[in-house]
Amino acid sequence: MDRLEHENIARCKRLIEEKLRFGNEHGEVRQRDLEYLADSIEERSGIKLSLSTLKRLWKKDYDKVPHPSTLQGLVSVLGYKDWQEFKQRETAAPEASSAEPEHKRYMRWNTWLLLPIAGAVAVACWLIAFRTGPSKKKPVINGSITFYGNKTVSQGVPNTIIFNYDVTHVDADSFFFQQSWNPLDRVKIDPGNHVYSNIYYFPGFHKAKLIANDSIIKRFRIHITTDGWFPLARYSFDDSRPIYLPKKNAVRDGVLHIARDDVAAAGVNMEKDVIESYYNIREFENTSSDSFSIETRIMCDSLQTVACPYFELVIVCEEHIYFVRMMGKGCERDIAIKMGEVVHDGINKDLSVLGRNLYQWQQLQIKVVNKKATIYLGDQPVYSMTYKNDFGKVMGLVYNFQGTGAIDYVRLKNGEGKIVYSYAS
Repeated sequence: MDRLEHENIARCKRLIEEKLRFGNEHGEVRQRDLEYLADSIEERSGIKLSLSTLKRLWKKDYDKVPHPSTLQGLVSVLGYKDWQEFKQRETAAPEASSAEPEHKRYMRWNTWLLLPIAGAVAVACWLIAFRTGPSKKKPVINGSITFYGNKTVSQGVPNTIIFNYDVTHVDADSFFFQQSWNPLDRVKIDPGNHVYSNIYYFPGFHKAKLIANDSIIKRFRIHITTDGWFPLARYSFDDSRPIYLPKKNAVRDGVLHIARDDVAAAGVNMEKDVIESYYNIREFENTSSDSFSIETRIMCDSLQTVACPYFELVIVCEEHIYFVRMMGKGCERDIAIKMGEVVHDGINKDLSVLGRNLYQWQQLQIKVVNKKATIYLGDQPVYSMTYKNDFGKVMGLVYNFQGTGAIDYVRLKNGEGKIVYSYAS
């Protein structure tokens, strides 16, 4: 590793330690610090780094250049989109110290103008943090922690999960429940109680979290399955409550397709941007995310209101998701692929081969062999990438369309080449 890169990595680690308040009274980084870092990286970037990887990186004699996805995961905690942006901004800071930038001089000269605003913002931030936000103090765990849930219905959504928890042996300022990956779903709970119920509106493989202050102290996995394909619509991926679509008209001429009129009849405002999704959540027989293949044929409906149509195939695994997002021609910047912990996007990679006329049938195939993923369009391989981490078994498939779209067929095979799921017109 060259000296400059070594300094960049050391600076990155130091900033992470400061932000997440690493270290015991002797300044030593603890295992639970690195566990929390791994969780923070996964929540912010979708990249799953193992505890052993982070332990190696935090060794004092570590002198290797980490994998690019590791660096991307680390800087995501600091709010940077990638390693290059971190280096450009952070290494520029010391060089600028001798000559005060113009915008800083302007702020210094006009401080009196900013004081009332700064004071109001500070008070607002304090109130928000005090009322809803977790404390930065590390919790002290003195014994066992109870956290598990039971479904009220065996399959389908909505589904209430009744969670039982016991944090008697945890010393912390506040406790929170988070139903899945989204920190916006975090709610404060009473440590004196032992039951908290939560409604899940989306099928999937969810990981509920029990949080003390800002540390995840326990997880519980919930596999909410579907009876075949389950269609729904929403206006944004941030919507917490989707609109369920009727399955009665889901198949027409052998094609899985709920058209615009049927979506509108379900109460969806088609004048807005709409995402139509088809969920098929189940445990597929002997199908590891290390080696599998899926082949499908899809088409988006032509809607004049959609500037950049897209289609997204999501493979739900035990630990996280894989996905391939295809875009209409001219919108290639928004293409993205995630395989394992590795994420490639159209901003920093040339993924233009996945920019297609989505108003025509497109045949997409993903083959994963020993953590090497190859994407095919038609019968032609167009992109490959490798990953390192184990993401467990395949637990579901999700198709997302901007607007509405159709699925002609789906064939999922495990690593032995056995068809574990098939839908065909």
